[in-house]
Amino acid sequence: MTRKSVPLDALVEEAMERVRRHDSPENTALRQVTGINVSDDTSDAEILRALLNAGRVAVQEKALENGYAALAAAQDDEDRAYAAARRARRRSGGAGE
Repeated sequence: MTRKSVPLDALVEEAMERVRRHDSPENTALRQVTGINVSDDTSDAEILRALLNAGRVAVQEKALENGYAALAAAQDDEDRAYAAARRARRRSGGAGE
């Protein structure tokens, strides 16, 4: 593990304070995204690490979303017809899947 020096602006400091409050929507959202519990006595470094982790998760999810959108956009009518036929065979209990 390495340590980095990061300048914090007022918006980040305010976000840290909102996350630190156990009854805040930001605290709940952070816990849902990362599984990390933040409380009143959590250090600034731990809060920053949790927020950085949440950002990493959000970026990964967006990258996947973008990839799926690009894949969908690249499909032509033949691809869509093939996928629809496969779904129909699965629903009807067809063999070959």
